[in-house]
Amino acid sequence: MNNKLILLAFITSFLVSCTSIKVQELDPEHQISHVCIQSNPKVIVADFLPVVQRGFMKHGITTEVFEGEKPFYCDYYLTYTALKTWDISMYMHHAELSLFENHKMLGYGEYHLNGKGGLALNKWASVESKMMPVIDQLLAGYTPEKVKLFKSKQTQANSKEAKPGVTELASGENTEKQLRKLRKWFEEGLISKEEYKVEKEKLLNQ
Repeated sequence: MNNKLILLAFITSFLVSCTSIKVQELDPEHQISHVCIQSNPKVIVADFLPVVQRGFMKHGITTEVFEGEKPFYCDYYLTYTALKTWDISMYMHHAELSLFENHKMLGYGEYHLNGKGGLALNKWASVESKMMPVIDQLLAGYTPEKVKLFKSKQTQANSKEAKPGVTELASGENTEKQLRKLRKWFEEGLISKEEYKVEKEKLLNQ
């Protein structure tokens, strides 16, 4: 019996030692409610990006994906990388998330399998089971309730700076299409920067 317990403890210790998670937690003082994610075409872990988006949404933070140059309205943006390797089947052995404001890093999360997992069976676990603990630590200070409060404060502050009723967006369109239309109006000079901010917050709060 003791031998079985010793063996179980050894196996558990071995599996845990294979996994390394490093996190620089995002300070809730930044009051982030929306993050733009820069698409990384080099990442071939098919479900990685959807998992990251679900992880942020779990904490109340909405996301959108962009390619190339960062949109002007993205105050906060996320970059990522993920690597996979082969052992009977493909699996992810390393991933990084970096959250920035301009060029200043505000938060960082890393998942790493030491020695690419070696003999550990958990190396074939799903991307979601690997990344959710990283995202939960990264966003530990953020909850849907807190983010909702952040959005409310931001909307009130922006409303004081802008004229009411500047846009009429089609209610049948999804949020992403309406955001793109709003951005186009701003770029064409049809609305001011302050008006753009107010309407953007309204859409994100829907």
